[in-house]
Amino acid sequence: MFSRTFAPAVIFALLLAQPLAAQSPTPTPAAQNAAAAGPSSADAEAAFAAVEEYDSAGNTQEAINGYKRFIKAFPASPLASKAQFRIAQLLDVTGNPNKAFDAYQTLLSRYPDTAEFEKAVAQQVIIANQFLQGRRLVFLGMPVLPGTERAQKMYEAILKNAPFSKHAPVAQFNLGLSMERQGLVNEARLAYQKVLDRYPNSDVCDDALYQIGYIYMQQGLTGNSQDLSALILAKETFEDFLLQYPKSEKAAQARDNLSNIGDSEAGDLMRIAKFYDWSKDYKSAIIYYNDILRKQPKTADAEIAKSRIEEIRGEVGDDALRVGTDSAESGEKLALRRRLQAQVETSSLSDFDGPPKRDIVPDELPVVKQPKFRTNVRDLQPLPAPVEPILPSE
Repeated sequence: MFSRTFAPAVIFALLLAQPLAAQSPTPTPAAQNAAAAGPSSADAEAAFAAVEEYDSAGNTQEAINGYKRFIKAFPASPLASKAQFRIAQLLDVTGNPNKAFDAYQTLLSRYPDTAEFEKAVAQQVIIANQFLQGRRLVFLGMPVLPGTERAQKMYEAILKNAPFSKHAPVAQFNLGLSMERQGLVNEARLAYQKVLDRYPNSDVCDDALYQIGYIYMQQGLTGNSQDLSALILAKETFEDFLLQYPKSEKAAQARDNLSNIGDSEAGDLMRIAKFYDWSKDYKSAIIYYNDILRKQPKTADAEIAKSRIEEIRGEVGDDALRVGTDSAESGEKLALRRRLQAQVETSSLSDFDGPPKRDIVPDELPVVKQPKFRTNVRDLQPLPAPVEPILPSE
């Protein structure tokens, strides 16, 4: 009788052996039908149990190789997905997380209906998190480059295979983190935004919205923005964050960020206003001084801005500070048009008893009749004498 340890070798040898036709008798019809049907489920169960013997005994490498042989011999067996899942687990246990991730990836792509789907995704997220947290890639047994870029690729693979898994929101958020740590801030912001768009009820939505505000704030404070637009967006994002998630553990930090943004924004506005003031572009200077008064009304900068606005008005006058093309003269014309419009609206009343609309002109504009120009030779001849009207006779 064969021992249980020797049984797997016998089973695989029988499955993979290719006897020559000259050495074998002609198969019966029943044997031909059995061969066409392929290995039976009983054969697959026996082979899988044989590999599990290695696994239970702690012979990890032999078990990995055995599971690989099993998948090759029984690719259509329901146990094939279990074998692939176990290969990934054993690779992770033996300190090969990079290969383990790929093994889980093979499981998800080759057996998408496997019962271990969510478990495999969860393990992939755990492995990717290890690389995100600083685990280094290993080459020839030696740790080399940090795995942040590898973590990004892992999260992208997870989201491609399992975009609606219960672990997908965390993978999407961590994808943003991996990009942010590589300095890809715009790509990171878009990744965080996808958390809000695709998984609006996820537990990581508050963290995603906070990180969007943080990215805008960093861009504004480091001068990588134009005309304070990044700081303004950061302020609006943190205000939305506090409105939607007032009880978040990051709420206190969001309020501190808003305070810092306000101080920085006021300082930037003052620097811009003083620059325009120094270059004698008083219209622009007044705009930024007024922004300081509106956004920071109770600060020392606001007092300086208010004082300087009055000084500039005293120096150049209001007409020089008027924004746009409106001037004193155009203002008078505007008033004139308003009076004319009032007359027109009055003439439109049903009980209006006055001159027709075409005769309505403002008092300030006299009616001027253009002379009739002569255009030919006959027009140059003297005009005929006027004919006196015939008076009525008694």
